[in-house]
Amino acid sequence: MKLYPQLLRGVVLPFMSKVKGKPLSGYVTEYSRNLKKSPEALQQLQWQALTRLLDHAFEQCPFYRERLQNAGIDDIRTVDSMQQFRQLPILTKDDIRQNYQQLRATNFPHNIIKSTGGSTGQPLTIELNHDSNTRREAVMWRGYNWLGAGLGERTLYLWGAGIGKASLARRCKENLYHWFYNRKMLNSFSMSPANLHEYIDQINAYRPDALVAYVNPLYELALHLLQNKIKIHSPGTILTGAEPLYEYQRTAIEQAFSCQVYNTYGCREVMLIAAECKEHKQLHINSDHLLVETVNEAGLPVFGESGDILLTDLFNYGMPLIRYQNGDRATLHNNLCKCANPLPVMSSVDGRKLDVIKTPSGKLIPGELFPHLFKEFPGIYKFQVRQSKLDALTINIVEKRPLNASERAAITSEINRYSQGELTLTINIVDDIPLTAAGKHRVTVCEV
Repeated sequence: MKLYPQLLRGVVLPFMSKVKGKPLSGYVTEYSRNLKKSPEALQQLQWQALTRLLDHAFEQCPFYRERLQNAGIDDIRTVDSMQQFRQLPILTKDDIRQNYQQLRATNFPHNIIKSTGGSTGQPLTIELNHDSNTRREAVMWRGYNWLGAGLGERTLYLWGAGIGKASLARRCKENLYHWFYNRKMLNSFSMSPANLHEYIDQINAYRPDALVAYVNPLYELALHLLQNKIKIHSPGTILTGAEPLYEYQRTAIEQAFSCQVYNTYGCREVMLIAAECKEHKQLHINSDHLLVETVNEAGLPVFGESGDILLTDLFNYGMPLIRYQNGDRATLHNNLCKCANPLPVMSSVDGRKLDVIKTPSGKLIPGELFPHLFKEFPGIYKFQVRQSKLDALTINIVEKRPLNASERAAITSEINRYSQGELTLTINIVDDIPLTAAGKHRVTVCEV
């Protein structure tokens, strides 16, 4: 093991846990030890955590107490099997929006608030208690660790940056934070054909042991390297996320960087859901932290075929998400992976796609920019981005409250900054936005 990761995991984090009262180090150790348990032991661990969560939700969340009683459950202890649990009602994004205060646990008044763009283009706000946030950090580091990008490993992130210009104090704080974790951040939203050489130079100068990136920006960088026969530093491993990773993309990235590429899957509501293993490239689900189900259109469980994902965060006591439908689709399998990892597997993520916006000069803007941007505006209820001409972009917005002039200007300025002013922008305020046939896309590229 390299010196800094060993020092960070073995000395610095345990010391900080004692000083700050944030048990990240202990949770990393706990979740890592779970990988030595049998699948049966993990199932029992999951069920124990689930029953504690159900009891808490029934006692502390008015929404669940009323919902379960309406479903004929007067005593939560009568839910004594997974079969019974799967008969509980599904939690939708609209349920959260319409019953926000009733979903908050009465004994957790001070939570962390997170916003997401939502997979149908409707920004969504959720809450989680602080201990839950620490646990999901630990689960993320466990998944990254078995793929070679764990705590303290020298890692470069080609990832989305914060919206707007950060203050000097904020930049200093973020730089110190990234230095502590031994990582460097490159803004994928700012990448264009004109500045690809700058990204290549920074990767070569930093020489990371691991690279973590959005799929499409990394794929475009890989194509540029291959087409121009440019050599780049080869990290020991590459992790991708935020978008589906197709095999043709994996092949190109591996060829350009001369290393293996592994996919991860998560969402802002719960963070890391699953990560591939090195041996067989199946996604292992963090079943000791989450309960992941897939159901068909009738709400019945499915295995071995694509279904709608339902998530239960076993440790979010601040705002429990029980059988939450996040808008994605996946294929689960009952069969265990042949590797030593005992966690159950997800063979594929099937239904999430954020399209790429193009500009006349060839710049590609990842679809992630738009939910990343619009979640900062509480007045936006739904949005849809459409590109039917190469030099034009139309944004349809359903308002919760009227956007003021400064908010409109901020949206326009941010998009112009990333498109370098190449796109004519039209913002329409509409009454509603019909879903596409897939029911998922918020960014639509047509005839470009």
